Amino acid sequence: MDEFDCGSINEGHIGKEVTMHGWCRYIRDHGGKLFIDLADIHGSTQLVFEKSIKEEADRLGKEFVISATGTVEKREPDTEDATNPTGKVELYVKSMEVMSQSLVPPFELIEEKEKFLANEELRLRYRYLDLRRRPMIANVLLRDRITKAARKYFWERGFLDLETPALVKDNYETGSRTLLVPSRIEKGKFYALAQSPQIYKQILMVSGIDKYFQIARCFRDEDPREDRQLEHTQIDLEVSFKDEKYIQGTVEKLFERIFKEAVGIELKTPFQHMTHADAVRDYGSDKPDMRFANKIVDITGELGGIQYNILKRIIESRGYVKAIAFGADFDGAKGRLDKNFMLKMIDLAKLFGLRGLTWLYVKGGRIHSEPESIAESLGTCEERIRSRLGAKEGDIIIMGADLSERILLDAMGRLRKAIGDKVGIYDSKYAFLWVDEFPLFEVNEVTGKAMPAHNPFTAPTESTIGFLDTAPEKVRGRQYDLVLNGEELGSGAIRINDPKLQRKIMRMFGMDDEAIDRNFGFFIEALSYGTPVEGGMGLGLDRITAMLAGSQNIRDFILFPKSKKFESSVDMSPSQVSQKRLKEDYGLEFKET
Repeated sequence: MDEFDCGSINEGHIGKEVTMHGWCRYIRDHGGKLFIDLADIHGSTQLVFEKSIKEEADRLGKEFVISATGTVEKREPDTEDATNPTGKVELYVKSMEVMSQSLVPPFELIEEKEKFLANEELRLRYRYLDLRRRPMIANVLLRDRITKAARKYFWERGFLDLETPALVKDNYETGSRTLLVPSRIEKGKFYALAQSPQIYKQILMVSGIDKYFQIARCFRDEDPREDRQLEHTQIDLEVSFKDEKYIQGTVEKLFERIFKEAVGIELKTPFQHMTHADAVRDYGSDKPDMRFANKIVDITGELGGIQYNILKRIIESRGYVKAIAFGADFDGAKGRLDKNFMLKMIDLAKLFGLRGLTWLYVKGGRIHSEPESIAESLGTCEERIRSRLGAKEGDIIIMGADLSERILLDAMGRLRKAIGDKVGIYDSKYAFLWVDEFPLFEVNEVTGKAMPAHNPFTAPTESTIGFLDTAPEKVRGRQYDLVLNGEELGSGAIRINDPKLQRKIMRMFGMDDEAIDRNFGFFIEALSYGTPVEGGMGLGLDRITAMLAGSQNIRDFILFPKSKKFESSVDMSPSQVSQKRLKEDYGLEFKET
């Protein structure tokens, strides 16, 4: 007698006696027969209980775990389930064993009830039940395929599969909060949970290992946000004696492998490249969605003589006016966008920091507005605006203005994404983009001082390193981000390998020598023993998996994620620890304030 999982039997097994184990997912009593869909991670099979075995099966409940033995029979044609790989057959049960009973589940697990899906908070509380649902099983299997594809890819290319420490030295001075772990042996001292393998993978390159990767657990004490977790997983790599081109090429081939093996899609490489400066100027973002090409265009110069007071005052105050045209097939009443949606965009623009937003549309070869007086106030500027934007019949144009170009670009970039997604005309399903040469420093618009823009370990470009002492805001780093459909998948860089330069950059980041030695002295010492030119990248596995599944919710692709409040709903952590234990084991004492 053969054993099968619940998703494997088919017409080729008709007449055979088999045994299968699983959960009683869907139970229907038709009088003389009892039908149960027996489910496991592989699928489901319809079991049929009749005669004496039915009396025994009548005591079964939802999610009881049973072992059933019987004969595979062909279903009646009008009862076949074309949506199920086992849907042409059923198992007539001769004997069964109840392995485990179950309480009544707090929510439905079957696909037919998807429209009645329980809220996320309840599903996170009973995550072990939620993971039995077919969509969640699909998510788990997708993540498994991605991870396996990545491992095989790196193994075949001679990368060593290694692990760096999770308990490391706290380096809060770099700007991000770390999760602290008190030491019981060294009372009053703390470890930090590694935010990334950054420091130790660089030290690994110092040791002489030239190619490494790991599927790394990373921890960060984030503020609660919809798309963030306290712990996440990244595909991490680092190589010596190679440049950006090699690392980016390696990552592109990795994604070719992942897409082909995980979802059966052939990717086109190489990916598009764009400098950080161009991305912000043309798309208002360092992670632009390139599925649609709509650029942000500066039209300040085209508005000479304009009578529209809102824009006129901004221009006279040496501000900026920028615009975007969208192919909306708008006829003045309806189209891909409508008036109500554009009014919502005006409200959204205010949330993004603008005082307002002007929207126009092209009809009959002319620019129109609501009210029409806005379009009339454009005067001779109308033709220049249409020409500068390349606006066509049915296009909707948005115009934003502000004294701060940074605020204006950021707002227009967010509006571009919101409106572009609504229009829904994409040049491709997956638009990868490399954003290169991030600034090491940015000018604070209030103080006028150069402030750190990213982490202090990125090497400056050769063409801009000369500005470190005179104009640090002009210094570009050898940093590169990989963006997919407007989402950052990962970040990488060529690292600083000169201990003197590393100390200098840290000073420019606002750390004095005492803080540098206290937090990074061990690292700078390691750099002093012969460090190769090296670089690498970290890619967010949770985000990659979600995007391949067409989802924005990364929690659905983490086995036991934290809630929106960063609580672990299954075990109710974080939880309190007794004052007695804290004092005795760790020498800690909390006082109420």
